[in-house]
Amino acid sequence: MQQGVCASIIVELVANHNIPITHQHANREDLAGPWTIANLLTCIRIGLTIPFLFLVSAGSFGLALGVFFIASLTDFADGYIARHYRQQSRLGRFLDPLADKLLTTAAFIVMAIPHPDFASIPVWLAAVVVARDVLIALGSLLVYRVTGFREFRPTFLGKVNTFVELGLIVWFLVFHTTGRLIFLLPLMYVVVLASVVLSGGEYVVEGLRILRKGKVVSEPNALKSSM
Repeated sequence: MQQGVCASIIVELVANHNIPITHQHANREDLAGPWTIANLLTCIRIGLTIPFLFLVSAGSFGLALGVFFIASLTDFADGYIARHYRQQSRLGRFLDPLADKLLTTAAFIVMAIPHPDFASIPVWLAAVVVARDVLIALGSLLVYRVTGFREFRPTFLGKVNTFVELGLIVWFLVFHTTGRLIFLLPLMYVVVLASVVLSGGEYVVEGLRILRKGKVVSEPNALKSSM
């Protein structure tokens, strides 16, 4: 599962309305059309979000962990198939990060809902995770609108944050399934909070760098057009 996916989702959605579909462009980004095995697996991952959320809210953590594992397998499989069997498509570029972000964000939200039978994660933690993703999405849209830059890539801390967030989801399910080591969860909340703040700050710095670079490039162009 990828980090920086918020930027990818927003920019792909906006940019695709502005890209003329020439024959050359279509061959590059729609090598096999939208209806591929890779995209089908991605759609299955999106569909698995519903039973996953239901199982977590019902306290069936073992089954929820199984569904989450299957979703992770489809994430690996769709990427492998798309790369090795020439099934890349514009639809896949949009759906794949959407599926990843939908599952993780929904997981944090449902784990934060108060339950009488088990301890939920703090609401503030879920709010921080979601707020970071929203800010990155809005920031990437701003950068794209101002500079036209769309080649967003996950940063190192962004990848670390992905690992930490997924780790919390998995260990939350494991600890509640076994009923052991639940006392370690508050420590993991602190780790997630730190990774969210640090990775979010890194994306802000990178966005400001792109904006400054885009401004420097655009000023000579504006000077030429005025001559």
